[in-house]
Amino acid sequence: MLERKGWWTALAGVLLLIGGPLRGAEISIEGGPIEPGFNSGTFAYIHATVHGLTGQPKRYVVFAEIQYFGTTANTSVEMDRVPETKPGVEEFQVGWPIPPQAPTGLYTLTLHVEDRIQHSPEIRKKVRGFVVYKKLVRISRVTLDKTLYNVGEPIKCEVGLENLSDIDVKGLRVEFSNANYPWIALYSQGGHDNPDLAVRMIREHLDIPAGTAVTIPMIPAGTATFLQGKQRDVMGAGLALPNEKVPPPEVDMYTVALWNADRTKLYDMQFTPQVIVRAWDRDLPKPYSRNFIHPYNSFIDFTKYREFYPPGMISEAIQLDHSHTLYRPGDTVKVAATLNYSVAYGPLSNGVVLVRITDMAGKEVHMGSLVTGLNLAPGASPKVTGDAWTIPPNQTPGTYRMTVNLAMGEGKIEVASTATEIAVNQLPASLLVVCAHEDDDQAYTGLMRAAVEAGIPVHLLTLTAGDVGACERYFDKPCGPNEAREFGTVRLEETAEVLEHLGIARDNLIDLGLPDGGSGAIWFEHKDSSNPFLSIYLACDHAPYENVYKPNLPYARDAVVEAIRQIITNLHPAMIALTGPDERHVDHRTANWFAIKACQELLKQKVLDPQTIVLADQVYGAGGFKPAPYKYEDFVVHLSGEAAALRQEVTWIYQSQDGNLHEGEKMTFAELPREEKHLRIMDWQEHEGWNEQESGH
Repeated sequence: MLERKGWWTALAGVLLLIGGPLRGAEISIEGGPIEPGFNSGTFAYIHATVHGLTGQPKRYVVFAEIQYFGTTANTSVEMDRVPETKPGVEEFQVGWPIPPQAPTGLYTLTLHVEDRIQHSPEIRKKVRGFVVYKKLVRISRVTLDKTLYNVGEPIKCEVGLENLSDIDVKGLRVEFSNANYPWIALYSQGGHDNPDLAVRMIREHLDIPAGTAVTIPMIPAGTATFLQGKQRDVMGAGLALPNEKVPPPEVDMYTVALWNADRTKLYDMQFTPQVIVRAWDRDLPKPYSRNFIHPYNSFIDFTKYREFYPPGMISEAIQLDHSHTLYRPGDTVKVAATLNYSVAYGPLSNGVVLVRITDMAGKEVHMGSLVTGLNLAPGASPKVTGDAWTIPPNQTPGTYRMTVNLAMGEGKIEVASTATEIAVNQLPASLLVVCAHEDDDQAYTGLMRAAVEAGIPVHLLTLTAGDVGACERYFDKPCGPNEAREFGTVRLEETAEVLEHLGIARDNLIDLGLPDGGSGAIWFEHKDSSNPFLSIYLACDHAPYENVYKPNLPYARDAVVEAIRQIITNLHPAMIALTGPDERHVDHRTANWFAIKACQELLKQKVLDPQTIVLADQVYGAGGFKPAPYKYEDFVVHLSGEAAALRQEVTWIYQSQDGNLHEGEKMTFAELPREEKHLRIMDWQEHEGWNEQESGH
């Protein structure tokens, strides 16, 4: 009897093991890589959690399917079961050995649960992928000897370096600079280097054996000096120079860069901790870093912020809809208003709403009635709409003031009045804005908003993901490849939010995911996709982003130009707005070069209209390079006050790019500029190849 009982127990176990598979509805799986990215030659660690396995869960196995984005070949890795998990929950993990020569870029990851008896997958789920990067050597630590420096004192710096590869790295050069970015020229056309923004070499001919770390001991690396104003004048960034004989104390930060022996390959770059530089005999005012809204408390305004609009401009009795204030010649200006008719006025009989339009000098260009025969009881709040002005086709572009009056007695007795502005511009049938970085679109915010209000298609193409600019500030730590890529996604999201604020769908944002600061090397040195550029911060030679135009786009000139060709072919823009071809920031000028090269190739193929309007802007100003041979004409976008306010608000959204400082410098309605100035490149169809050779100043 006991033998029979044991036989039935064993049989039940076998039946349970080989019984029907668990249904997918009962099982769920979650997980992914434990880090956003991993260095080639190391391990990619992946974790998975499976819920709902009952009975004999050991009959099931979990696999991680790894695929380089854009290819069809899969690598399937069986994951190891983690012991001592919770009832009903099974944990799995695996370390995939990344081949040292694995291509850098984005890898997709799919987890699936498989029945070992029936050999059929039960659950399959695509999870967050990961990036493989190739970082050979890095700056692991930057330490300064002090936090407070007097002008003229030496700045001493200690640098930790680490060789992450399995080969010796020789002949390294370590530099210290107070100019921050090596790809922004430190001079203007016709100018010269500023000695206060100098690069100092602190070590050369440095060898680091494979897999080891070295420390450059605390040595003099620079001299404390006031940088405010100098960085702004030379680099287009930073605070204006205070108009004082003895400058106030300031917060500064320096850069340590790691190059190869002949300074042609930048391996890594890190920022120092922030320091305070002050004169020997001046401690006040106390300075604040870029993490705060104001550099000094004396910059705080306690008056004008209280009233944005000029006194008397806005009336509670007539509240206008300001959503449409930008027009083209031939458009009809429509007014929508809510009349808050006060009890104090008494009944209104046969009232009229009048509209008067003048230029900004006060000269009348139109006068008319919006509504007539208006009868209002005290306390009434009717909404009125109407056509205020059909703009003549030959109307001069510009900004105009529109006054709306509520009157009675055939318009002779004014009851209430309010005012706003409109602007008139000649606009294209469609617009493509091409920028180097996510905040560069601010140069064309007014143009984009004018196109939106005219119902014109608008798309924004950014070439890089801006992975360097203020990455350390965002994470409050030195940035490696994982932080840089994540910071790039932060900047992409900021731009998407900017587009939505302008009334443009976020889907109209296109990004190529190029590396910040690498466009010059891509243009001059990496022309073919078989030899892509290895980026500094991302440590990838292919675009490691998922939500970009083409994930794993090679960092090579032919691939970039071809992508832009495809985008222009698909969109057929009547106007293409670019960065300037001579800008001192290498990403800015080469963004122009990439786009115009694509346009010239499409022109040869008769795909692009030779009458396409191409604009250029200069955010940083021209550097000391061979100037572009183009002919230019001024192109001005006129703004209403409301559009100018919207343009100001956009700067606040770019929090990672000093949005807090811009919000602290907000301007009133009267202070906002009403023009957005650009250059039209008249002969973009010509001068092919002028920028093939790299030139200095």
